[in-house]
Amino acid sequence: MDKQKRTILILFLKDTIFKFSVSLIILCEMFFIPIKLNAHEFVNIDKNITNCKLITNCSFQEWRVDDSEKAFDELIQILENTPRLKIIKKDKDYIHAIATSRIMKFIDDIEIKINSEDNVFQIKSSSRLGIYDLGVNKKRIDTLRFRLIDLYG
Repeated sequence: MDKQKRTILILFLKDTIFKFSVSLIILCEMFFIPIKLNAHEFVNIDKNITNCKLITNCSFQEWRVDDSEKAFDELIQILENTPRLKIIKKDKDYIHAIATSRIMKFIDDIEIKINSEDNVFQIKSSSRLGIYDLGVNKKRIDTLRFRLIDLYG
C-alpha cells in the first residue's frame, strides 16, 4: 500500500511540475517578449523561400500540381476568403500574407512561391515570435492544401 501511494504521489508531482513549466513558458512568451503589431516589417529581398530555421514554430512544404497558373489563382481566392489573413504582397509567382491569431494577436508569415516550369508550389508558414507554435503553422498549410484540393481536384 505504501509503494502504491508513493507511485501516485510521484506521478502527481511530475504532472504538476510539467503543467507549471508549460504555464511559466507561456507566461514568459506573453509578457517578456513584446508583440510586434507592425505587420509590414517583414521584408524578403530575393523572394526565395528559405527552409525553416526552427521546426518547432515553422512549417515548409512543396506541392506538385498539374496547372500552376490555375492553382495559383485559386490559392489567392482561398487566402482572400480566410478570416484574419491579409495578403501583403502579390506578384505573378509570389505571395506574402500574414495571419493574426484570434486571441493573443500573434502574427505568422505565410509565403508562397510557384515554379511554373516544374509546377511546384513552395509554401512556408512561420511564427514571428516564440519557439513553439503548438502545430498551428503545419495545420494552416495542411488546411490550405486540402481547400485547394477541394477546388482544384
